[in-house]
Amino acid sequence: MKLTDLYTSIISKESYDDMDVFFLSYESFEEIPLISRHNRLDQLADILGKSNTLDFLIGLSAFLLNSITTLARVKKLNEDELFIAITFTDFDNPYGSEPIIPNIFIYPNQNKENDFHQSLKNNTPNKKSIELTTIQKHFSKCNLENSFIFYESRFFDPACDEEIVRIFAVPKRSHKI
Repeated sequence: MKLTDLYTSIISKESYDDMDVFFLSYESFEEIPLISRHNRLDQLADILGKSNTLDFLIGLSAFLLNSITTLARVKKLNEDELFIAITFTDFDNPYGSEPIIPNIFIYPNQNKENDFHQSLKNNTPNKKSIELTTIQKHFSKCNLENSFIFYESRFFDPACDEEIVRIFAVPKRSHKI
């Protein structure tokens, strides 16, 4: 697989093709999926297989987080005010056979009074869920598990009448543990 082909067929069609998307003024948080269309995901899964596709996307996500951190320094942004992580939300995808798609999670304007990372620490369940275990297993296969702290957010959303599960992989080097 040529990286230029991957770029042409998938990345060039995603919003993060322009890295400035990570530095826009968001009111609250934003999650940008690595792949926004299932046909692009299918294309990658056909080449790599389901499990390897998730591992590949985790590696790509880690690369993007490193790039965002570097660009934040270039733009002279206070890195402590920009909370970034990799998130996973679609554990109950209707197709079942598709890989989980990672998102780049951005929480702007974090400060002492509005510390999203601390809120995650305080609200993560004590017991590991199957979703968290699954994500950690894939990070381990990518040799990235020790570079991230994992949190879980779980709540019932009456608007869609279902439980929402979000797994956060927060880079250790970027945020206070």
